[in-house]
Amino acid sequence: MTAEYRENQEPGMITAAQAAKLLMITPRRLRQLAEAGHIPSAVKGRYPLASVVRGYLQFLRERVERISSNPGADLASAREREIRLRLAQREAQLVDTVDVEAFHKFSSSLYRRELAGLGKAVSSDPIVASQIDAALTAALDRFDKRFAEALPKLKRSDDPLA
Repeated sequence: MTAEYRENQEPGMITAAQAAKLLMITPRRLRQLAEAGHIPSAVKGRYPLASVVRGYLQFLRERVERISSNPGADLASAREREIRLRLAQREAQLVDTVDVEAFHKFSSSLYRRELAGLGKAVSSDPIVASQIDAALTAALDRFDKRFAEALPKLKRSDDPLA
């Protein structure tokens, strides 16, 4: 027997592949558990069998206790948010974004129709009239652009004015 063979057959030591297979996890997950201190790190690519099993069982026990000590925390948080949204809607503090988009489209169209040709109504000089119309069109385009930029924030329930 070579020294290398005896080293690889050292009692109580297993390879990363063997440890991962035993614990039914990937070798990568095994390294993560070792890095986090749940199981001992490998020495020359090998793990102490008893310590790996004991560490993994302790890791699972702590995980179960953490979950059971705070069951449904995420669910409770989601329910709380849903209740707050329903109340806000009932109190008319919440508006559907589809309605907001429709109102903006209506308003923008109304402004454009009402302001169309205002340059001619204000000035008989065609150059000044076209400058007025161009300035109004640019302002309305900025209005539409700002709305388009604010809409995703509104949909995420962020402050669209921030």
